[in-house]
Amino acid sequence: MRLLFNITTLLLIVYLSFGQSDSLLNSLEGKEGKERVEILHQIIIDVWLNYPAQAMGYGLEALEISRAISDSTLTSKSLRLVAGVHYYKGDYDKSLEFNQKALGIALNLQDSALINNGYNNIGLLYYNLGSYQSALEYLLKAKRIKELIGETYGLSTTLNNIGLVYERIQDYEEARRYFEEAYDVAVEISDIDHKLYSINNIGITYLRQGDLDEALKYFRRGIKLGEEIKNINWGAVAARGIGEVLMLKGEKDSIDYYLEKARWASESIDDKKGLAEVYFLLAQNSLNEGDMEEALENLQKCDSWAKQIQVRQQQLDNLRLYASIYDKLGDFINENEYLKKYIELRDSLFQDIVSRNLSLIPLKIKEEQDRFKLSEQQVKIKNQIITNQLFTFIIIITVPLLIVMIILLRKNDRKNKELVRNNEELQKTQKLLITSEKMASLGVLAAGVGHEINNPLNFIKNGIAALAKKLEDSEDEELKSYFRIVNEGVERATNIVKSLSHFSRKGPSTDERCNIREIIENCLLILHNKIRNRIRVITNFTSQGSDLKGNEGRLHQAMMNIIANAEQAINEEGTIEITTRKKDGFMEVWIEDDGEGIPEENLLKISDPFFTTKAPGEGTGLGLFITFSIIEEHGGSIDVQSIPGHGTKFIIKLPL
Repeated sequence: MRLLFNITTLLLIVYLSFGQSDSLLNSLEGKEGKERVEILHQIIIDVWLNYPAQAMGYGLEALEISRAISDSTLTSKSLRLVAGVHYYKGDYDKSLEFNQKALGIALNLQDSALINNGYNNIGLLYYNLGSYQSALEYLLKAKRIKELIGETYGLSTTLNNIGLVYERIQDYEEARRYFEEAYDVAVEISDIDHKLYSINNIGITYLRQGDLDEALKYFRRGIKLGEEIKNINWGAVAARGIGEVLMLKGEKDSIDYYLEKARWASESIDDKKGLAEVYFLLAQNSLNEGDMEEALENLQKCDSWAKQIQVRQQQLDNLRLYASIYDKLGDFINENEYLKKYIELRDSLFQDIVSRNLSLIPLKIKEEQDRFKLSEQQVKIKNQIITNQLFTFIIIITVPLLIVMIILLRKNDRKNKELVRNNEELQKTQKLLITSEKMASLGVLAAGVGHEINNPLNFIKNGIAALAKKLEDSEDEELKSYFRIVNEGVERATNIVKSLSHFSRKGPSTDERCNIREIIENCLLILHNKIRNRIRVITNFTSQGSDLKGNEGRLHQAMMNIIANAEQAINEEGTIEITTRKKDGFMEVWIEDDGEGIPEENLLKISDPFFTTKAPGEGTGLGLFITFSIIEEHGGSIDVQSIPGHGTKFIIKLPL
């Protein structure tokens, strides 16, 4: 019966999907040039969700014709549609490549609609690739363009995508706010597909918060609407959601039905991401039912799909589930092996997590707004001062105008006080940015480390207990080696958490006792995975003591920014040399690399806020600005010497 249902459904989908585009296919006959490309574009959109292979053929034909007739607008649209087909096939790297080409043409054309599509698509791809800061930057740009031109078409997509980023970093309330706004927009413009997309996304936020009844209500709405409009992709999402809710509620009877329905739907449209997710749920369900062999089989399939599309979060979840399965089997060797792999993969992602300062972006936007507002006020005040000076001259000549002068002086005084207040607010904003960069990094780090590290540590501790029990009367050296491996993992995790704790110290005090050597060594520990096997680090610490007064958390932040910049300046292999010494009442710290160096024209700009030479999404331009501010706050100074192609030296002086 299940097979008959699947075949019947597939035939119905084929009939409906191609039935909708039959007239378009017929209309292609005899068409050439621009007219043919526009018809091909519509056909691609009709079939790309359910039949990506056919859509790819139409997309490549449209791209070839667009280039042949030298139509830049059509070429950009064709590139974007080919990128969309790659996206639905799960090939995110290819999709990113085609979207970036499409955006480049759109920027040259200054076409706001095409630019918006480019920002939105690239933002979604960065989300799927795990780069959440870059994702949010591009998506917010897309949203601002829609708001500036007053266009609602496509706005629902952008709002949903922003919500996905917040959902991934576990800010479910903010995510749901964007999903609900996207739903309202979709209803307003009668966009049923994005109405379904928003419903599923709202259901996911309730699922992640543990409100299973509310989640189930939205997923049932989603699966019903998906069947009505024959949308296989998002119908599969709703089916997976129902399966996961039923699993958590312990209602075993219908779990297999919904998960198999989701699996079949994802297979029918070659949705690799959907297949990875459904096989993961099938593996969890098999584990719950005690069928370890089936659990391993499903998890291996999930792992295969996740590796194909490079979904790193799914790969991490898989490693944890492998460990759970082997724990149930009592196979402590394999359990600990997968836990070790989990820790290694988690460690390799630490630096990426730190760099994703999502909460810094709104502050960055606010500071730019504050700067613009302050600039306007300063121009007004300057004009007012000129006017006052003119009246002052007149008053010298004519006494009756003295009253007018007094009034203007009072107004000028109020304006000056307003300027002082605005300057104080700007300074507060800058200080907030300094704190925010650290706390944003630590916020994401806390979500990615503090939350995630507990489970691996518990697994490792269980492994230690089991091995220790066996070692009581055993002389098995191989077993003892496993014990040492587990101890090494615990010690490593403990050291990392201990080192990260130095960055979370709050407070404005610069009167704490700080050890500059310990600060530098902690920074090197955090950057160990970026440096090891590639960069040789030479340290020459003074033997005269390394203590000084300052704010330890901020000094950690400043040293981390400079050493991280040195590491990024070395493309392949190289050397970083760090020297400390006491001289003339100051502690001097020299940080020197043999990387690519800084061009002379950029040396005077490196301490400017938001100045960066990195590609969009790879840097905020705030790191060195904040570093200079921290050192100045401590009464110190920074001197930068650089030779392009040979390296850069930072000389930091801090008063003892």
